[in-house]
Amino acid sequence: MLKMKTLIAILCLLTSLYFPVQAMTSQSPEFLQQYDSELQDLNAVSILYKNNNSLWLNKQQLTNQAYDALDFIASAPRHGLNAEHYHLSTLRQIDPSDNNEAAQHFDVLLTDSLLAFIQDLAVGRLEADVADPDWFIPQAEFDAVAFLQQALLSPHLKTQLNTLIPTSREYIKLTEALGRYQGIVDQGGWPIVPEISLLRPGEQNNNIPIIRARLAIEDLQFRDIATENLEQYDQLTEQAVRRFQKRHGLKVDGIIGSETHTELNVSALDRVQQIKATLERKRWMPADLGSRYVQVNLASYTLSAVENNTEKLTMRVIVGKKYRQTPSFVSQITQLVVNPYWTVPYKLAVLDLLPKQQADIDYFHLNDIRVFENVNGQRVEREPYFINWQSLSKKNFPYTLKQEPSAHNALGVVKFLFPNPWSIYLHDSPHKELFNETKRNLSSGCIRVEDPLGFADFSLADSKAHQTFLDIMHSKQNRGMKLAEPLSIYVVYFTVSIDGDEVIFSPDSYQRDKNIIKKLKIPVLL
Repeated sequence: MLKMKTLIAILCLLTSLYFPVQAMTSQSPEFLQQYDSELQDLNAVSILYKNNNSLWLNKQQLTNQAYDALDFIASAPRHGLNAEHYHLSTLRQIDPSDNNEAAQHFDVLLTDSLLAFIQDLAVGRLEADVADPDWFIPQAEFDAVAFLQQALLSPHLKTQLNTLIPTSREYIKLTEALGRYQGIVDQGGWPIVPEISLLRPGEQNNNIPIIRARLAIEDLQFRDIATENLEQYDQLTEQAVRRFQKRHGLKVDGIIGSETHTELNVSALDRVQQIKATLERKRWMPADLGSRYVQVNLASYTLSAVENNTEKLTMRVIVGKKYRQTPSFVSQITQLVVNPYWTVPYKLAVLDLLPKQQADIDYFHLNDIRVFENVNGQRVEREPYFINWQSLSKKNFPYTLKQEPSAHNALGVVKFLFPNPWSIYLHDSPHKELFNETKRNLSSGCIRVEDPLGFADFSLADSKAHQTFLDIMHSKQNRGMKLAEPLSIYVVYFTVSIDGDEVIFSPDSYQRDKNIIKKLKIPVLL
């Protein structure tokens, strides 16, 4: 065995001598090899210097394109990216006019910096599936070298570079929000509100001036009317608190309880980090979502339906519990089922429904749930009252449960189907009261929609088809309907979103932002 290993090692050595591996340095122009340790991608840089010794200098002086490149790199913080990752300080310290070595060093470093930045801006700084293992929306392919080669042929380099910036209104608003919250951080943030008991409008409390000062820093509408030395919880402060609660996904009641107090004390720096993580996720998204699409934001528990860049429909949704999380993915809604049956997933049957039947022998009967058993390959229906449910457990459960279309059906009157590996679908729910909850991660993974009829109308995109849908629904018959055109659906996880001109902060209920923040080398949220 030892001789065999030795022979393999010798063969590998001989192979490397006579058939050298195409290492990055071996293919690089000789002068680039000295910068190997500094560069993020020597191979990419080498391609650009294959027929050039300089890209950015003319007689050791910066060209207009060099100034455009430097200005573009300096814009990295606007997008939540660290300019120092792109050698900005070093580039500003090097004077190419000093000597040939300085000129060469500057030129190569600027090329490497710009390549890295345009790559990160176009498709994201991080590998999405590594930074968030529950993200299954593919990142676009982007060739930074080919883009820069083409862009350098243009007399207006900055115009070409600006085409890489995402153009969606939400991305632009998020960059504006980042600048505003970063400004708050730079000015020292906002004060910490001391621990308080439940505080209702009209009450007196010596912490009201601190609360008012805290709100005024973030709430521009409140800033000019706040009176910090007043200790009464007055109407103007209540209005500011209600706006704060709405912006942070809290119950909007004007009462300062533990949840509102906790959100008040999330630092401005943490909010900056949250925005940066969301901007990174935005860069993972396809540049073109289509002319008609649906987006479900798991973090804010909302669904929006968009047509020609206009939001046509928005509603609340219920998503997977913390221990049954709904992943982020993309698919196409192809059909809907009216008055659906519900074949209960095995895990749900044994963990949720079996205990209810064991506690109440009438449960399955009252909820229109039928019981089936596989006997010699045939599905045989069993009478629930003749089964000893107490003898069964999650390790001993030979039955399949199926709920009939009815007012009790867990899927309501309609479900929306789209291919995905997790058998997730959108559906109605008989429990409308749950949509009033502020934290709506309550399902087993599927997504419940607040307004199924409105969503069906948008999905079908045809008044005749919608009337057919209504007729089937009222008939109580189980029927499927294909969409005339597949409808793209993006299930995403953005803990910061835009509602009109308001920045909405949602809780990181699935704890998916922390890893992104860490990998972006931003301090982790507390």
